Amino acid sequence: MSANALIIAAPGSGHGKTLVTAGLSKVLLDAGKRLRVFKMGPDYLDPAFIEHATGLQVRQLDYWMQSREEIERELARACNEVDFILIEGVMGLFDGEHSVAKLARDFDLPVTIVADASAQAQTFGALMHGLAQYDPQVRVEGVIANKVGSPRHASMLAESVRLPSKFIGAIHRDPALAVHERHLGIDGARETGAPAAAAMASSVAEFIDSLPWQTLSLPLTPETIEQQQPLTGRKIAIARDQALNFIYHANIDFLVRQGAEVVFFSPTTDAALPECDALYLPGGYPELHAHSLANNQPMTAAVKAHIDSGKACVAECGGMLYLQQSLSHDGNEHQMIGIFNDRAEVQARFAALGYQELPGTRLRGHTFHYAKLQNDDQSERSAYADGRPGEGIYRYKNTVASFVHWYFSSDPATVCDWFIGSD
Repeated sequence: MSANALIIAAPGSGHGKTLVTAGLSKVLLDAGKRLRVFKMGPDYLDPAFIEHATGLQVRQLDYWMQSREEIERELARACNEVDFILIEGVMGLFDGEHSVAKLARDFDLPVTIVADASAQAQTFGALMHGLAQYDPQVRVEGVIANKVGSPRHASMLAESVRLPSKFIGAIHRDPALAVHERHLGIDGARETGAPAAAAMASSVAEFIDSLPWQTLSLPLTPETIEQQQPLTGRKIAIARDQALNFIYHANIDFLVRQGAEVVFFSPTTDAALPECDALYLPGGYPELHAHSLANNQPMTAAVKAHIDSGKACVAECGGMLYLQQSLSHDGNEHQMIGIFNDRAEVQARFAALGYQELPGTRLRGHTFHYAKLQNDDQSERSAYADGRPGEGIYRYKNTVASFVHWYFSSDPATVCDWFIGSD
């Protein structure tokens, strides 16, 4: 099977590639096309924006958390399931050891650059030409100019772009395209995402067919552990609401492929857990909903009883904060579940950022948070990619918790063991 594929990249962050990706996605969806969107890098915010704007479940492609083989499997699954594949890059085209350019080279995928053209004229073309010529193995075939001031401005930009790149079109400045940012990414709120994406779809609809789509065809070969399905017969309840919602969709895919039945619940509004064998408490913004979490005493008691009984639980970042003694934000402290006896505070500046791995395993993930624990003295810790000590690993009975957002398929055996637990 095959699909039409394209990478949307940029000279750097802040050029508008997320909103353009959302707009292009809406155009394709409105035309009745089946579409898979990928985001390069580990973050949740840009994918959440696209998901809220389009209803699509965005999946990650990341050379740290995934092997090249796993990236190929993700793309192969998409080739077998959809008509179009859109891949949004991270930062600038050539930035980082695991860059967007590396993906373009590895899979011979065409790249279209989205670039902020405000306060530029012919120099825009020089910059685009530099990106196209920097690495002959990276095919920068299209250019979209963003934040264009006028038709005359658009004309100058179009004339400045040289081969091998093609000027695809101009997106004019428009208040309807304004979106807010939170922390290091675009704000994923539904109230801002959907209208802005709809406005962007109107702007890019006219040149959707001019994009340098390329047919991608990859065979799908299943992993051995997927054939074993060690989680068969186990029901895993996943927290998913306004407080806890930073979930790699590929992690849900993984649990299902391992044989698990997946159900969802809200820790802020539900009065009871679904019947389940294990819990998955992902990250999110628990500090913004700490009052609701603290006041939902029936759910607090249910989660505590589940964990105290020895049933499995995996908690990440916000989910881990939910299991601590208390959580403070903007001067307000709220009591949490108290599985772990520590106090957490969400600060104005971020406390940690970077790729992580669990020593002694192949498990990898990413950390990014503004919260700080009062007594982070755990002897077991993750490790940064450069070998520095990373986040504390909290364990109690069959519960494993940390600030790290783990990418499950990086080490299937370890993750399955966590969700199975021990007697």
